[in-house]
Amino acid sequence: MLTSETYLAAMVCYSGAGLVSLVLIHRFWLAPLPGGYRRLLMGFLFALLLTPVMPNAEADSLAPALIVALFNAAFLDGWLSARYAVWVLSASTAVCVALAALSLWFMPAKPAVPRRKNSSNQPPSGVQAGNPQSIQNRDIS
Repeated sequence: MLTSETYLAAMVCYSGAGLVSLVLIHRFWLAPLPGGYRRLLMGFLFALLLTPVMPNAEADSLAPALIVALFNAAFLDGWLSARYAVWVLSASTAVCVALAALSLWFMPAKPAVPRRKNSSNQPPSGVQAGNPQSIQNRDIS
């Protein structure tokens, strides 16, 4: 059984891992998407990964709602034992997606800026571009 200090450490580790995973998902998986879709998906994923709930009526600790819903549905009484966690998870998801949509209203997503190939406005020199004519026109002495 967990003591209060180890329980707190476990919840901090879980929350930290969830936040790191959200940053990595945002940076690598959702990067090609437009800003509006990315915010809505991040709100949805934030709720799925970080919503806590009591595992059962007798519990005095919290656990991730997604894990509680899946494990209660799979290993206990099915929908009857998972219903509370699913409702909390649904409400949390609705609130997070609504907040993400409101953030789009108050802070519109910036349009994606295309990457420039060259850092200057001048065309590349023949040697940098690998132009064979510029190499042949050199005086070889």
